[in-house]
Amino acid sequence: MAIDWFTVAAQIVNFLILVWLLKKLLFRPIMNAMERRELGISGRLRQAHEQMGEAEALQQQYQRQLQQLQAEKEAALDQAKQEAEDEKTVLLQQLNEELQRKKAQFDSDIRQQQQELDEQIASALTDKALALSDHILTQLADQTVEQRIIEQFLGHLAALPQTEQSEIKQTLHQHGATLITRFQPDDATKRKLLQWFLDFVPDCSLIFIQRDTLICGIALEAGGRSWEWTIERYLGELETELIKLPGKTI
Repeated sequence: MAIDWFTVAAQIVNFLILVWLLKKLLFRPIMNAMERRELGISGRLRQAHEQMGEAEALQQQYQRQLQQLQAEKEAALDQAKQEAEDEKTVLLQQLNEELQRKKAQFDSDIRQQQQELDEQIASALTDKALALSDHILTQLADQTVEQRIIEQFLGHLAALPQTEQSEIKQTLHQHGATLITRFQPDDATKRKLLQWFLDFVPDCSLIFIQRDTLICGIALEAGGRSWEWTIERYLGELETELIKLPGKTI
C-alpha cells in the first residue's frame, strides 16, 4: 500500500492549524476563565479565612467578655452578700443597743419607783414616828425636863465657835435678849440665866416670856434672830435624818 505523504503532510498541517486555532480560540479563553475562576475562588477562600479569623477573634472577645461578666457577676454577688452581712451585723448591733437602752431605762424606772415607794414608806413611818414622839415627849415634858434642856442650851451657846459667839454677843449687846420657855422658870432659874448672860455679855438686858406653843425647851431671840434648843427642834432634826434614809436601803 502506497503512502500519500502529501496527504499526510496536509493532515498534519491541518491538525496543527486546528490545535493552534483551538488553543487560540478555545483553550485560552477557557484557561483564562478557569484562572479567573480559580482566582475568584482563591479570593473567596482567602476572604472566608479572614472572616473565619475575625469570627474566631470575635468569638474569643465574646468569650472574654462573658468571662468578665461572669467574674463581675460573682464579684457583685459577693459584694451584695458582704453588704447584707454588714447590714445584718449593724442591725443586730443597733437592736442590741436598743434592747440594752430599754433595759437600762426599765431598770432606772424600777429603781425610781422603788425609791419613790421607799420614800413614801419612810415618809409614812417618819410621820408616824414623829407624831408618836411628839405625843410622848409632850406628855413627858415638864419643868424638870425643860430645866435640863435649858442647861443643854447654855452649854451649846458656850461651845459655839468664837466667830459665832462674837456675832451673838454683838447682837445681844445691841438689842438685849428675850428668853422664851413653855413653863415659867422659877426665881432660881431666872437668876442663874441672868447671871450666865451677864457673864456672856456684860450689861445685857434680859426679858423672860412664857409661850405654850413651845414644846419643852428654850428659845433666845435678839435683833430679829433666833436660837433655840427644844424638843420641837430635836424632832425636826430627827425628821431630817429619817428623810435621808430612803436614799440608802430600807
